Amino acid sequence: MDYRSISPDVKECALRLWEAGWTPNEISAVLCVSTASIYRWSDIYEECGKVTWPASGLQGRPRTIGLAAMAAIRELYSSHPDTYLDELQWHLAIHFDIAISISALQKNLQQVGLTRKVLHKIAAERNGELRAEFLHVIQHNFSGTGREFVIVDESSKNEHSLIRTHGRSQIGQPADIVAPFVRGQRYSLAAAMTVEGYLAANAIPGSFDSFSFFDFIVEDVMNPYPDDFSVLVLDNCRIHHTEMLQEVLNAAHIMLLFLPPYSPDLSPIELSFSTWKAHLRRNGTILHDDNDDDPILTLLESTGCITGEMATNWFRHAGYIVNE
Repeated sequence: MDYRSISPDVKECALRLWEAGWTPNEISAVLCVSTASIYRWSDIYEECGKVTWPASGLQGRPRTIGLAAMAAIRELYSSHPDTYLDELQWHLAIHFDIAISISALQKNLQQVGLTRKVLHKIAAERNGELRAEFLHVIQHNFSGTGREFVIVDESSKNEHSLIRTHGRSQIGQPADIVAPFVRGQRYSLAAAMTVEGYLAANAIPGSFDSFSFFDFIVEDVMNPYPDDFSVLVLDNCRIHHTEMLQEVLNAAHIMLLFLPPYSPDLSPIELSFSTWKAHLRRNGTILHDDNDDDPILTLLESTGCITGEMATNWFRHAGYIVNE
């Protein structure tokens, strides 16, 4: 007979039938249980008054890492997330007298949700006061919808930008692809992004300088403050700080804000560039074949991967949208 879970009600019914004069064989045939089970349930009932053993006060092996030690581990990783497992192993041995293997330690950490991940590096030079002041300005001095802001920045690509970085192969075998080792011609993309997506984009060979960046800004369509798309937000790149650009913006009644230093997380367009480059890696071959003689057109067409919904979410994530 195959093993199956039998409810306590069936076990109690079997014992009542036995007490009423039924034989174990008759009970076995009617309830589809073995006679050995009936005898076992009877023994359990005689010993503890129930057809099942009472639950044990101790369930499973005791935890190697107690609550106090686990709380200390959480605090340690909160302040020092780059701690190695062998360093944590020594910490537990010294401060809690706990001897535990690396594999068991890793399993314990996974069980409580402390998983291994890529470190998010924050520049030591970042100024918390300037960041707080910037967030206060964009969240309290404007509508809270994010519609005033136009974020402008540049990104670049070369032949390596189109190469996929991950693949699959059989265990023990490398995943090889044929790819150029020479970076080739460098192209730069300047884009202006709003909550609706890219407002404008331009691509050039090489890199943008103060003059080419100025031309891009001047030719863009922006509105006088306080209309939609009337506040230009730039990072602190050297080519963005020009008196000529400031004069042109002042004449057009366009407000200019600079991001705090080392704060790419406050620039929604930075996330869009990551998505754009991922799109290039996925579709680089198709894009290259379609516009083999015009790499500039390839880059400009590829910006179509940035949708208005994406842009709105990035603006919200960066703190520009506080009122829906």
